[in-house]
Amino acid sequence: MSGTRGPLPKPAALKLLEGNAGKRSLDLAAGVNPRIEVPSPPKHLGTEARKEWKRITPLLEELGLISGLDRAALALYCQAAGRLAELETAFNGKVAAKVAEGMDYADAVYEMSYSTTPSGYAQQSVIVQLIGKHREQLNRYLMHFGLSPAARGRVQASNYVQPTLPGIEPKPEAKPSFSMFVNPAR
Repeated sequence: MSGTRGPLPKPAALKLLEGNAGKRSLDLAAGVNPRIEVPSPPKHLGTEARKEWKRITPLLEELGLISGLDRAALALYCQAAGRLAELETAFNGKVAAKVAEGMDYADAVYEMSYSTTPSGYAQQSVIVQLIGKHREQLNRYLMHFGLSPAARGRVQASNYVQPTLPGIEPKPEAKPSFSMFVNPAR
Protein backbone atom coordinates (compact mmCIF):
# COMPACT_ATOMS: atom_id res chain seq x y z
CA MET A 1 0.00 0.00 0.00
CA SER A 2 1.90 2.99 -1.21
CA GLY A 3 1.29 6.40 0.25
CA THR A 4 0.53 5.31 3.80
CA ARG A 5 3.07 5.68 6.54
CA GLY A 6 2.96 4.03 9.87
CA PRO A 7 0.18 1.91 11.22
CA LEU A 8 -3.34 2.55 10.02
CA PRO A 9 -5.74 3.93 12.63
CA LYS A 10 -7.77 1.44 14.62
CA PRO A 11 -11.47 1.20 13.87
CA ALA A 12 -13.69 3.02 16.38
CA ALA A 13 -15.48 -0.21 17.36
CA LEU A 14 -12.15 -1.80 18.30
CA LYS A 15 -11.16 1.25 20.36
CA LEU A 16 -14.47 0.99 22.18
CA LEU A 17 -13.94 -2.70 22.94
CA GLU A 18 -10.44 -1.97 24.27
CA GLY A 19 -11.80 0.65 26.66
CA ASN A 20 -11.13 3.87 24.71
CA ALA A 21 -7.73 4.59 26.26
CA GLY A 22 -7.51 8.02 24.61
CA LYS A 23 -10.83 9.12 26.21
CA ARG A 24 -11.71 11.01 23.04
CA SER A 25 -15.25 10.83 21.77
CA LEU A 26 -15.73 8.00 19.31
CA ASP A 27 -17.81 8.29 16.17
CA LEU A 28 -19.01 4.73 15.67
CA ALA A 29 -20.97 5.68 12.57
CA ALA A 30 -17.84 6.99 10.81
CA GLY A 31 -16.72 5.37 7.63
CA VAL A 32 -18.59 3.68 4.87
CA ASN A 33 -20.64 0.66 5.86
CA PRO A 34 -21.98 -0.80 2.64
CA ARG A 35 -24.47 -3.64 2.55
CA ILE A 36 -22.78 -7.02 2.70
CA GLU A 37 -23.25 -8.90 -0.54
CA VAL A 38 -21.22 -11.06 -2.89
CA PRO A 39 -20.92 -9.48 -6.32
CA SER A 40 -21.17 -11.64 -9.43
CA PRO A 41 -17.80 -12.76 -10.82
CA PRO A 42 -16.61 -11.03 -14.00
CA LYS A 43 -16.69 -13.13 -17.16
CA HIS A 44 -12.99 -12.57 -17.91
CA LEU A 45 -11.74 -14.58 -14.91
CA GLY A 46 -9.70 -17.65 -15.76
CA THR A 47 -10.38 -21.14 -14.42
CA GLU A 48 -8.09 -20.86 -11.39
CA ALA A 49 -9.31 -17.33 -10.66
CA ARG A 50 -12.94 -18.56 -10.66
CA LYS A 51 -12.01 -21.32 -8.23
CA GLU A 52 -10.49 -18.71 -5.91
CA TRP A 53 -13.59 -16.49 -6.28
CA LYS A 54 -15.84 -19.38 -5.24
CA ARG A 55 -13.54 -20.26 -2.33
CA ILE A 56 -13.00 -16.79 -0.88
CA THR A 57 -16.33 -14.98 -1.33
CA PRO A 58 -18.31 -17.03 1.23
CA LEU A 59 -15.56 -16.45 3.79
CA LEU A 60 -15.46 -12.70 3.13
CA GLU A 61 -19.25 -12.54 3.34
CA GLU A 62 -19.25 -14.37 6.68
CA LEU A 63 -16.74 -11.88 8.06
CA GLY A 64 -18.60 -8.88 6.65
CA LEU A 65 -15.67 -7.82 4.50
CA ILE A 66 -17.30 -7.79 1.08
CA SER A 67 -19.87 -5.69 -0.72
CA GLY A 68 -21.01 -5.07 -4.25
CA LEU A 69 -18.45 -2.27 -4.41
CA ASP A 70 -15.59 -4.76 -4.16
CA ARG A 71 -16.11 -6.54 -7.48
CA ALA A 72 -13.14 -5.02 -9.31
CA ALA A 73 -10.74 -5.33 -6.37
CA LEU A 74 -11.79 -8.91 -5.74
CA ALA A 75 -11.40 -9.71 -9.45
CA LEU A 76 -7.83 -8.36 -9.35
CA TYR A 77 -7.07 -10.49 -6.31
CA CYS A 78 -8.59 -13.64 -7.82
CA GLN A 79 -6.87 -13.11 -11.17
CA ALA A 80 -3.50 -12.68 -9.42
CA ALA A 81 -4.13 -15.82 -7.35
CA GLY A 82 -5.16 -17.73 -10.46
CA ARG A 83 -2.13 -16.61 -12.46
CA LEU A 84 0.18 -17.52 -9.60
CA ALA A 85 -1.37 -21.00 -9.38
CA GLU A 86 -0.97 -21.46 -13.15
CA LEU A 87 2.67 -20.32 -13.08
CA GLU A 88 3.49 -22.57 -10.13
CA THR A 89 1.81 -25.51 -11.88
CA ALA A 90 3.79 -24.85 -15.07
CA PHE A 91 7.06 -24.59 -13.13
CA ASN A 92 6.34 -27.79 -11.19
CA GLY A 93 5.50 -29.56 -14.46
CA LYS A 94 8.86 -28.58 -15.97
CA VAL A 95 10.68 -29.76 -12.84
CA ALA A 96 8.73 -33.06 -12.87
CA ALA A 97 9.68 -33.61 -16.53
CA LYS A 98 13.38 -33.20 -15.68
CA VAL A 99 13.04 -35.56 -12.71
CA ALA A 100 11.32 -38.11 -14.99
CA GLU A 101 14.37 -37.91 -17.28
CA GLY A 102 16.48 -39.04 -14.32
CA MET A 103 17.72 -35.70 -12.99
CA ASP A 104 17.96 -35.12 -9.22
CA TYR A 105 15.06 -33.00 -7.88
CA ALA A 106 17.28 -30.20 -6.51
CA ASP A 107 19.23 -30.04 -9.78
CA ALA A 108 15.97 -29.95 -11.76
CA VAL A 109 14.68 -27.05 -9.67
CA TYR A 110 17.94 -25.16 -10.17
CA GLU A 111 17.99 -25.82 -13.91
CA MET A 112 14.41 -24.59 -14.28
CA SER A 113 15.11 -21.56 -12.06
CA TYR A 114 18.22 -20.30 -13.82
CA SER A 115 19.61 -20.14 -17.31
CA THR A 116 23.13 -19.30 -18.41
CA THR A 117 23.77 -16.16 -20.42
CA PRO A 118 26.13 -16.25 -23.42
CA SER A 119 28.82 -14.71 -21.23
CA GLY A 120 28.47 -17.54 -18.68
CA TYR A 121 26.50 -15.85 -15.91
CA ALA A 122 23.51 -17.49 -14.25
CA GLN A 123 20.31 -15.54 -14.86
CA GLN A 124 16.96 -16.13 -13.17
CA SER A 125 14.43 -17.65 -15.58
CA VAL A 126 11.43 -15.69 -16.75
CA ILE A 127 8.94 -18.04 -15.07
CA VAL A 128 10.65 -17.59 -11.68
CA GLN A 129 10.61 -13.81 -12.16
CA LEU A 130 6.89 -13.93 -12.98
CA ILE A 131 6.18 -16.13 -9.97
CA GLY A 132 7.98 -13.61 -7.73
CA LYS A 133 6.08 -10.64 -9.17
CA HIS A 134 2.73 -12.40 -8.82
CA ARG A 135 3.51 -13.35 -5.23
CA GLU A 136 4.20 -9.69 -4.39
CA GLN A 137 1.07 -8.58 -6.20
CA LEU A 138 -1.06 -11.20 -4.47
CA ASN A 139 0.31 -10.18 -1.09
CA ARG A 140 -0.77 -6.56 -1.73
CA TYR A 141 -4.30 -7.70 -2.60
CA LEU A 142 -4.42 -9.90 0.49
CA MET A 143 -3.75 -6.80 2.58
CA HIS A 144 -6.74 -4.97 1.06
CA PHE A 145 -9.18 -7.64 2.16
CA GLY A 146 -7.53 -8.39 5.52
CA LEU A 147 -6.59 -11.89 4.40
CA SER A 148 -3.14 -11.99 5.95
CA PRO A 149 -2.38 -12.13 9.68
CA ALA A 150 -0.79 -8.67 9.63
CA ALA A 151 -3.73 -7.11 7.81
CA ARG A 152 -6.57 -8.54 9.90
CA GLY A 153 -6.27 -5.85 12.55
CA ARG A 154 -6.44 -3.10 9.93
CA VAL A 155 -9.71 -3.98 8.26
CA GLN A 156 -13.12 -3.10 9.58
CA ALA A 157 -16.16 -5.22 8.99
CA SER A 158 -19.38 -3.53 8.01
CA ASN A 159 -21.57 -2.56 10.96
CA TYR A 160 -24.28 -4.74 9.51
CA VAL A 161 -22.44 -7.91 10.57
CA GLN A 162 -22.13 -7.24 14.29
CA PRO A 163 -25.18 -5.27 15.35
CA THR A 164 -24.83 -6.42 18.96
CA LEU A 165 -21.57 -4.58 19.68
CA PRO A 166 -22.04 -1.74 22.15
CA GLY A 167 -22.60 1.59 20.46
CA ILE A 168 -23.41 0.13 17.05
CA GLU A 169 -26.94 0.61 15.87
CA PRO A 170 -28.85 -2.31 14.34
CA LYS A 171 -29.10 -2.55 10.57
CA PRO A 172 -31.20 0.36 9.31
CA GLU A 173 -34.22 -0.25 7.18
CA ALA A 174 -34.12 0.79 3.54
CA LYS A 175 -33.93 4.54 3.24
CA PRO A 176 -36.74 6.29 1.42
CA SER A 177 -35.91 6.76 -2.23
CA PHE A 178 -37.36 8.51 -5.21
CA SER A 179 -39.84 5.64 -5.61
CA MET A 180 -41.79 6.86 -2.58
CA PHE A 181 -42.88 9.88 -4.61
CA VAL A 182 -43.97 7.71 -7.50
CA ASN A 183 -46.06 5.42 -5.27
CA PRO A 184 -47.75 7.72 -2.70
CA ALA A 185 -49.48 4.77 -1.00
CA ARG A 186 -46.41 4.28 1.24
